[in-house]
Amino acid sequence: MITTEKVFVLTFPGNGANKEKLFAERLRLLPLPENTPLEIVDVPREIDAMTALKAAGMKLMDGYHPDEKRDVSLAIGHWRVWQQAIQEGRQSIVVLEEDFLPTGTHYHILNTAETSDLLYLGRYASDGDRPTDIGGLVRPGYSQGAYAYRLNQRGLETLTASGFAQHVIPAGELFSALSGQHPDREVKEAYTGRLDVLAPMKNFISSDGNWHASLQAAGGYIPLHPQLYQAFGEHESAWVKRYVNPQLVHREFDLICDEPIDNVYAFPFFTATFCQEIIEEAEHFGEWTNYREKDGDPIDIKLSSFGLDEVFNHALRKYLHPLLFHKYQLHGQGWESLTSQNFIVRYLAERQGHLGLHNDGSYVSLIVTLNLDYDGGGTFFPKYKKLIKPEQVGYASVHPGLLGYLHGARPITRGRRYILASFFFLGSRPFADGTY
Repeated sequence: MITTEKVFVLTFPGNGANKEKLFAERLRLLPLPENTPLEIVDVPREIDAMTALKAAGMKLMDGYHPDEKRDVSLAIGHWRVWQQAIQEGRQSIVVLEEDFLPTGTHYHILNTAETSDLLYLGRYASDGDRPTDIGGLVRPGYSQGAYAYRLNQRGLETLTASGFAQHVIPAGELFSALSGQHPDREVKEAYTGRLDVLAPMKNFISSDGNWHASLQAAGGYIPLHPQLYQAFGEHESAWVKRYVNPQLVHREFDLICDEPIDNVYAFPFFTATFCQEIIEEAEHFGEWTNYREKDGDPIDIKLSSFGLDEVFNHALRKYLHPLLFHKYQLHGQGWESLTSQNFIVRYLAERQGHLGLHNDGSYVSLIVTLNLDYDGGGTFFPKYKKLIKPEQVGYASVHPGLLGYLHGARPITRGRRYILASFFFLGSRPFADGTY
């Protein structure tokens, strides 16, 4: 039995109904006390993480420059939960991040007198675990991850009094610092207090590498290529190797970018494998719409419709945003809130084989070539009398939106043309919905 008075699940906004269903199914797999209260806690969106941090009066630890803003969002969520549990007078809570996946069958080892401040239910173990007199449990060495753990009242008090709010790092790093196991002396010395920590030798709960695919399945959609959705945590390096062109990963932007038109850049982005699988995934999903071209045939699908938006945005933030910031000289913190609407688009030779001339309602637009087995096509800019038509799949182009870059999709005369299109803006809303 996992003794606790309340369960908190930290989640990013969106897909509420699917998440509630999936959380309920997974929590039933845990040996929790009957009728344990559950609270689902929204954490800030990644693009809002730094703004939310400042609004909460929190600061990053000096020298900590997070590659992933999601870590900052989750750190804010953990802090809020600890404070709330103190205010509610809780003696014991369980905290889970949204991708928690119960995998254990050995909960009997918890039928002991263990009274640790913090009990890991799942973690990424490094080394240095030490045995205890409690069968199946260890004193953990340096560990990462805060996706599943239980806290008692003393642990809550230690965390909230540690100084974390003024020295924010990933919550799992804080746990290692307060248990004296963090390898960085400055990190250990930044906080006050000490946590008594235990962990199972084998995780009770894992982090679900198929989280986004599982979420879609909860809504009734079973992805054709689950590996497309495995872009986070321990699966990220394999995802990048499989799907992102290594030339872009190395960030030598001036070497890999061509500029066929002033301020229009062409460069390699994704691998041929990514292009093939996302086409197949979209056709498998099959719900084509006319979102961008209200009076035309259905030619597009929002990536959010089949659960790939967060994965794709993650790739954009990590690999495209630095290129945009460099090439367009986008300086200042305001650009950290750059976000996008993302679609896969299909042009058919027999109908809706083109898109007329238009200006995009965006700061910047992205087009990724997904296939080449068609005739015609390409993006035409009449002012410059230039046709942009990459000769390799996975190659992309970016161009300024708004005024000055009128363009259109030239008709195809044979086959099907697939592209990915993203329209970048600041904040939570584009300049305009509809055709762009």
